[in-house]
Amino acid sequence: MRSSFLLCLALLFGAILSPVISEDSTAIPESARTQANALNDLVRELPLTAGSWMDQLRRRSAIQEQLHLHELKTRGEGLPTEMAQKFSENYCAILTALVEDRLEEQSGRELLAEHRRLLSLARQWIARSERLRNPSFPDWLSENLLRLQADREQRSLPLDQVPDDMRTPVVNGYQAWVGELIAWGEASGRLTGGDLSRLRTKLAELERFESLYKADGRLLPNEREKLHGRLISQAVDIVTVVSR
Repeated sequence: MRSSFLLCLALLFGAILSPVISEDSTAIPESARTQANALNDLVRELPLTAGSWMDQLRRRSAIQEQLHLHELKTRGEGLPTEMAQKFSENYCAILTALVEDRLEEQSGRELLAEHRRLLSLARQWIARSERLRNPSFPDWLSENLLRLQADREQRSLPLDQVPDDMRTPVVNGYQAWVGELIAWGEASGRLTGGDLSRLRTKLAELERFESLYKADGRLLPNEREKLHGRLISQAVDIVTVVSR
């Protein structure tokens, strides 16, 4: 099940990053714009950096496609329909709470780690022959997903308790995107240890400045601009890392 959250996130990224798209980059052919409403849509919105335009476009499009497949797997693709729907709903709920500033980044990482652990167990169960499957596993899994949901709700603030001048949905969406990029890089082996370390450092740096600017309980307009400046600079750097 696709979530409107993903489309909204893509639109938000397009709105914030469109001023930095180079003139030539707007000519990206539709055939290269894979899965336009996916979480990793940021890839195609960023300006091209040094090097061959077509070479970067080819690499970027391939990475975006792989991240889309990673997203589908994280949502439970290939599992029985009811089981996959529960994973998809849980994944979407965690990301939405992160983007809406209702959930702290570290809590989001912990919840996503547990989501992936349960997903791995589900895939192991489905891979067994039918006669070797534990018939009680689906009920056990449902109970644990409900516990994970309850944990998320306990850690999350109600939206009406998050002041508007403290909300940073574009920044939070970008942080979620980098987190999924790291998860994909680890799972696929596509990114080196050095690449993963650099991504984690960049993510921690942005989170540190976000916390600093919000420490007094409000985010001033100039602080918001500075935060977005760091986001744009980082985004270009990160896409350069993963498209090498």
